[in-house]
Amino acid sequence: MIRLVFLLLGAQALKPIWRLLTAAGIFWILLGVAILFDLSDGVLSVVLDTLAIFLVVEGLVEIAAAVSLGLRQHWIDALRGASFLVAAFLVFNVPWDDNIGAAVVFGAAFLIDGLFRIGTAFVVHGPRWRVGIAAGVIEVGLATGILMSWPVPHHLTVPFCFALLLLTSGYGLVRLALPLRQLPEGGSVTSLPLYATRNWQGGASRPVIPADEHVWDRDDQALNVYVWTAVGSIKDPERRLLIDRYIAAVDKKGVISTGHAALELKPDLYISHYPASDIDHSPDDFRALLSAGHENDVPGKFNVSLVQEAADWCLPDQKVTFHKFNAKALRAFWTAYSRDNTYNLTARNCSTSVIQALDAAVEGAAYTGHVWRDLWKIVSNPQFWLLRLVRGRAEAMTWTPGLVLDYARLLRSTVEHSDRRWRSRLSDAIHASRQLAHVAESDESRAAAK
Repeated sequence: MIRLVFLLLGAQALKPIWRLLTAAGIFWILLGVAILFDLSDGVLSVVLDTLAIFLVVEGLVEIAAAVSLGLRQHWIDALRGASFLVAAFLVFNVPWDDNIGAAVVFGAAFLIDGLFRIGTAFVVHGPRWRVGIAAGVIEVGLATGILMSWPVPHHLTVPFCFALLLLTSGYGLVRLALPLRQLPEGGSVTSLPLYATRNWQGGASRPVIPADEHVWDRDDQALNVYVWTAVGSIKDPERRLLIDRYIAAVDKKGVISTGHAALELKPDLYISHYPASDIDHSPDDFRALLSAGHENDVPGKFNVSLVQEAADWCLPDQKVTFHKFNAKALRAFWTAYSRDNTYNLTARNCSTSVIQALDAAVEGAAYTGHVWRDLWKIVSNPQFWLLRLVRGRAEAMTWTPGLVLDYARLLRSTVEHSDRRWRSRLSDAIHASRQLAHVAESDESRAAAK
């Protein structure tokens, strides 16, 4: 979470307050320790109940907006609203159920995430695979303790997990804030040591560039993220729920497609990393190819344009357009990254290059000159937490075109529509509903007149 917040605010906003950030991280750690030692005092329940009320309001507004605009087209918004209501129920302190529901959900979440981390570390075998296994084992241990109601009883599960969140986020905040003081003017937060732990090779942080306070003022340019989803880039796929959406799709002949991702800034920048020679995606050796080790490095190439790529293959089936981005930082990043064309199916692929380019392009996009207000807008935006969830899954495994698509959509909503809080969303939904009703009445009047 902390790394993503730093990325959205940028070094220009955070470097002047590195001491306050360090102090805040230490305070969070101490508060987490205090909560762990005094879980049963009930003081934290007021804070968590307030959070639950916020989630209820957000969930109801999401559902109401989806219903007003049409559930058939906006069912994802309704599903997101329902998830907020479930989260509110888990967070809210309900004495009659002893918070068993929250214990089961949190325990299951830790267990699934822990097993996922362990399995991913074994299969992907990235440079920090041992750390991934250790983190997974710790999560499995926490899940066991939560589900068995020892040493923390079920009714204290939520405060316990909240304390763990404070401890881990406080530690991350200190690790990121301290190196800020040594960051040169115009430097990128992606050059900080904690960003180097990302689970892919060849991470190229944005080089130092002169600060420009007017960099976000241009609306005449468009930054396009193109995605060829795995299931959309082959004919007659055999559908496998979630797998063909986020990992790979298999056609009737057994050929595997992982999809593709690219980024374009017209007129001259096109980022599309591809192996120089097609990698055999046969099912027999595909698992071995998933290893992120250097033994799977192959020569790569950078495709010239979308026109050429579409002529050689097919057009992308998804596109996400950004209008708020730093073109100068993006070009500086690409100049550094494109010096090495090495391709690795897991660790240095089309998707990781697009994500790193997006990191460079949107770093600092959420900063408007008021760092604390901007910070509050970020962490109070439910889209941000979904964004963090997608990024966390990808960094634990690797980036795929399906994850790039989800991340790009959420990132655009977070950096370009952060001011559209629930009041405006509900107002827009009601207005749209009234317009639809007016159109329907007009159609009925014309039909009656005939």
